[in-house]
Amino acid sequence: MGPPNSSFLAGYLPYLLRQADQTLSAPFYAVLNEHGVARSEWRVLAVLDEHGELPVVDLASAALSPQPTVTHALRRLEKRGLVARTHGTADRRQRFISITPPGAKLTATLIEEAKRLEFDLLSEAGDLADLTERLRSLTEQVEARMPDQTKESTRAG
Repeated sequence: MGPPNSSFLAGYLPYLLRQADQTLSAPFYAVLNEHGVARSEWRVLAVLDEHGELPVVDLASAALSPQPTVTHALRRLEKRGLVARTHGTADRRQRFISITPPGAKLTATLIEEAKRLEFDLLSEAGDLADLTERLRSLTEQVEARMPDQTKESTRAG
């Protein structure tokens, strides 16, 4: 049961966005669970699938997760043979992460399921292109106004 319409939360955009995220994501989280993939691991796989090989710092940023969370996810994914780490050539301390063929295959399966679930859940919602674009624009506007350290702390949640 949601909060009453006159409450603060009923009109607080961050709360409503989180509520929409949780509601829309729940069926997909069940799919991830069936495949033995944690949410943090899924974000890593999806980012690597889309962007290719990345340094850990960039991967964490793109996955919207703190670096320690990504590091733990990478250990688990590497044990399963879904990602691989390589050393940087200019700086041997730097680690680059790439998705392996089995990781790409699993990710493709999960992406198809995510798309199917999204379509099923939103099929009666009408055209959401404007909403999607407005959310992207809003995020860019807010990020442009935030100090760098605040941007980093928002990824920790």
